[in-house]
Amino acid sequence: MRVTFVTTGLEHLGIEALSAYLRAHGHETRLVYEARPFSSGSGTDIALLARLLEPPPEETAARVVKTRPDVVAFTSYSVTHRWSVEVARAIKAAMKVPIVFGGPHVGSTPERAILEPAIDAVVEGEGEGALLDLVESAESGRFGRRDIPNVTMKGLLKPRRNPPRPLVQDLDELPFADKSIFYDAVPGYEREFYAVSRRGCPFRCSFCEYSTFPQQYPGEKPVRRRSVEHVIRELTPWKARGRTKKVFFWDPIFTLDNRWMAEFAEAYRSEIGIPFECYTHPNAMNREMASLLAEAGCVMVRVGVQTVNSDTLAAVDRRGDEDRIRKTIGYLTEHGIPYSVDHIIGLPGEGAGDQVAALRFYNEVRPTRIIAHWMTYFPGTTALDHARERGLLTEAAIAKILDGEVGPGYMYEGNVDYPEHEELRRISNLFDLLPLLPPSAVEWLLDSGRYRMLPTSTYFRQVGVVGLALKGDKATRERIQHLASSVLGALAEGVRARAAGALVG
Repeated sequence: MRVTFVTTGLEHLGIEALSAYLRAHGHETRLVYEARPFSSGSGTDIALLARLLEPPPEETAARVVKTRPDVVAFTSYSVTHRWSVEVARAIKAAMKVPIVFGGPHVGSTPERAILEPAIDAVVEGEGEGALLDLVESAESGRFGRRDIPNVTMKGLLKPRRNPPRPLVQDLDELPFADKSIFYDAVPGYEREFYAVSRRGCPFRCSFCEYSTFPQQYPGEKPVRRRSVEHVIRELTPWKARGRTKKVFFWDPIFTLDNRWMAEFAEAYRSEIGIPFECYTHPNAMNREMASLLAEAGCVMVRVGVQTVNSDTLAAVDRRGDEDRIRKTIGYLTEHGIPYSVDHIIGLPGEGAGDQVAALRFYNEVRPTRIIAHWMTYFPGTTALDHARERGLLTEAAIAKILDGEVGPGYMYEGNVDYPEHEELRRISNLFDLLPLLPPSAVEWLLDSGRYRMLPTSTYFRQVGVVGLALKGDKATRERIQHLASSVLGALAEGVRARAAGALVG
């Protein structure tokens, strides 16, 4: 059977895992990828360039049809869900083929998502076994069977949502991610190798998809990790190709276990030796861990700070406080590891004053970069439930969220109307500029209130990103180069292909 995956945005580790699993069981896989850098939902939306340079859903559907699929599969995030549905509708109009949706958005709202006529099945949770069962049921002519665990199907009167299957406990039993499915489509992606060493998260922050894990999998072990040997074996052949300049571990928290990290540091340094980047949580960092990261060759750690207000941290079920944040930053600084911080603007109960306090803190500790996101409510999170209970969101607003209408550029706007929205937009620009400015200049802007004179335009935030690259921030410069050589390269190739098709027509 031939399965065609359809996606947009960046390289997708979930699709690579599913493709590897299907291929290991004798099936073919294809990828139809659209870069869509001007309307990806993860940055500033540039509508004019999107209309000029990005293909309409019908064109993407035509590419899918050309692969002659037996099953079509989408991985859906809230920021890409509407686009995925539009493409799925165009595919249905062009051919008769089962269409399967999976991913965080539909996995959180399966009984709502399955009501879309273009979607034939919804997979929630880990998808390897469920997607394989769906493909093999299609192969036997029984795609409509309604007894597959982790799958929601259409029913006569209402959707049929089947119970979950057990989580994969031994991740070493799974095949290595099928990187070729993306690298063949976008060769530039090989420059920065994306990897994960584990699944799950021990924390339950209310704004995160992991917040409802105990309800989804009662009694299940939340974190499962690959062996060091398995991770090294995956990286070794790609290192030998000589094209990868950096490895990015996308684990939500890479720094959970000192013993695992000690084994990893020795093996990675001696057998791989490629600079790498990872994420940490302030409650998952200590002096020994920082030492091991430095020993292994870590060149950037993203610290999930989110807020320095201890009361807010408690309100969103996030462990930690300012003291833990300071200690984490101190450990990294002590061992010479550059770090950036993730920050969320507009957490429940916070206003402009809280952002000013955060800026003062960051101005004191001076991270390499501040990556500021706006609070965005996603389906399946306890934060969304709390917002409904407290009247922070109307039922109409919640319906839009459940249907994936979070809007483009959520990173720069969020999906909530704040009383101080304009001031918060001005403040958000200062988060990006802070690492470029002298501490005294930042203090002057905050003390005098002159930060309120900053532009509200989200485009202004890009000044900080470009400025960091020009200033010499290697991680930011490499990220720009990576995106330019991959996403924009894929976009240019698509434009050339469409131009050639128009000439032939």
